[in-house]
Amino acid sequence: MSELSIGSITTKGQITIPKEIRASLDLKEGDKVIFAIEDGQATIKKASRERLSEILRRQKPWKEHSIKFQKRMRKEW
Repeated sequence: MSELSIGSITTKGQITIPKEIRASLDLKEGDKVIFAIEDGQATIKKASRERLSEILRRQKPWKEHSIKFQKRMRKEW
């Protein structure tokens, strides 16, 4: 399904998202959105509200202790 609407940009760079698009994406006041540029086209999607703990749980553990990593980076700098 494709929707096309026109919004506007304020002098402060804020974008007004048309009501139909907000409804389609279930956007509410205060929600975060993600803008992406691909092949000269901008897309917008609703940012998920994942908890930080859920995101961190998916991360693989570092192979190197963070303090050792910091010292190595400082030495290489």
